[in-house]
Amino acid sequence: MEWEVINGNIITPTKQIANGHLSVKNNKIDKIGRGAGSLSMQVDLNGLLVFPGLIDCHDHLLGTYLPRVGDRKPYMNWLMWDNDLKASPIYAERQQIESADLYLMGGFRHLITGVTTVQDHMPHFVQDIFKQDAPIRIVDNFAMAHSIGSFALKWGEGIEREHDLALEKNIPFITHCSEGFDAETKNSVSVLAEKNALSKQTVLVHGIAFSDADIELLAQNQVNVVWCPVSNLYMFEITARVKELREKGVNVVLGTDSPMSGSVNIFEEFYIAKSYYASHYNEYLPDKDLVDMVTTNAAEAMCLPDLGTLVEGNRADFIVIYGDPIRPYESLIEMSFENIMLVVIDGRPRYADQIFIPVFEALDIDYQKVKVVNNKKIVAGDILGLLDRVRKAVGFKKELAYLPVEPW
Repeated sequence: MEWEVINGNIITPTKQIANGHLSVKNNKIDKIGRGAGSLSMQVDLNGLLVFPGLIDCHDHLLGTYLPRVGDRKPYMNWLMWDNDLKASPIYAERQQIESADLYLMGGFRHLITGVTTVQDHMPHFVQDIFKQDAPIRIVDNFAMAHSIGSFALKWGEGIEREHDLALEKNIPFITHCSEGFDAETKNSVSVLAEKNALSKQTVLVHGIAFSDADIELLAQNQVNVVWCPVSNLYMFEITARVKELREKGVNVVLGTDSPMSGSVNIFEEFYIAKSYYASHYNEYLPDKDLVDMVTTNAAEAMCLPDLGTLVEGNRADFIVIYGDPIRPYESLIEMSFENIMLVVIDGRPRYADQIFIPVFEALDIDYQKVKVVNNKKIVAGDILGLLDRVRKAVGFKKELAYLPVEPW
């Protein structure tokens, strides 16, 4: 399958190409350049912005539900919140829904916001059942531990073995870390250091209790950190020391966490990340830096060298948005549902504005017509059937802010 977009403002790692074309061959980016392109199957973008597909570095797709749970904030650690979650009527309501549909909801939640790849922090034996049906890419090549400490869930084969596996296979070793205030949780980085599990393969999620010494260790060992400001501020009323981490050269990336503690979607995460940084540090977090946290930096953390940038030979994951070509990064950070014009994963359109119906039909992609906050869109996959199943399972017309979808 060969096709191309033309007359777009293409955002590459080093420059912005006005009046640019990007061609797709099979599932790869074949060519990027200025001018009209050469293929017979062309899609004229009329100056729209083209970015890499976004990468969300932390979610729990089985937790895709609303509203948020937890009224004893700030929590001492994740387990205290999890106990409140499991005891809540909202959790009981969520349990009426099939796990496969929770995964689908999580996937569509991301798809309609331009997120094309998600790291789902679940054991492989759970994730493997559902990932092939997801409407987005789920990162599946990683080593893991749930968290650090005596009350960590028994995921993986132990910190040392999982980290060794990450080094052997050049994949990330991912774990929650320093997510709370008790002595054991605050000692998480020291435990990892003692187990020789700090390296450029290591990806630590949350890190709200990092000390100065911890940050030095992370920087020395080129560790990656996933910042989840919405979830952190909701559960703990504090978040990671992201300015200090960045100043030390730590690779900081962004994650939404599940909606039951985290953000509704990446739009909210961008907004809170930017506003928190300004209010807490009295400094401006550059829009490009925030975009890097869900593109180039995220691909580095997840060991996905063929994602996160628009370059020839990479996977053809890209999004097309309506925005100001003079302020492209600000346009992405401040986008909303109406700005998402086209989402392409592995060279195949998956979600788009109604104006791209001819593209789906030319490429023989089945689609549903939906309204997303009153904007007419099309989506590959049965999102309307999914919502019907969810509402039948819980027994009423559940409204979900991350899927504001209805037929048109």
